[in-house]
Amino acid sequence: MKTRRHSGIRVTPTFEAAYSDLSSYLRKASPLAFIALPSAMTTILATIDNHPHAWPIRRKVIGDREIAFHLAVMPIAYRRLHLRYLVDGDIAHLLAIWVDGHDEPDYFRP
Repeated sequence: MKTRRHSGIRVTPTFEAAYSDLSSYLRKASPLAFIALPSAMTTILATIDNHPHAWPIRRKVIGDREIAFHLAVMPIAYRRLHLRYLVDGDIAHLLAIWVDGHDEPDYFRP
């Protein structure tokens, strides 16, 4: 699924579920971070769409292939929002999202 405004970004089902869980968690645990979430996502998505390789990379060897996963980090209301994505050609695939204090979700199963 493509995002509405960003043609170079695809949203995976894993990301959609993680975003929904994160949003529900922030609504209860940190209302200020919940309010700041849409603005942070707008900034991150605009950066990914314009400069997909701008965020730091973590390389992972899966089978005989090396895959580079990018990590976008944005401060929101005394927390840090983390977004993991993969760039394939000109398309960025959003994989996972979480905040500090939570473990990175399992977004890839070989």
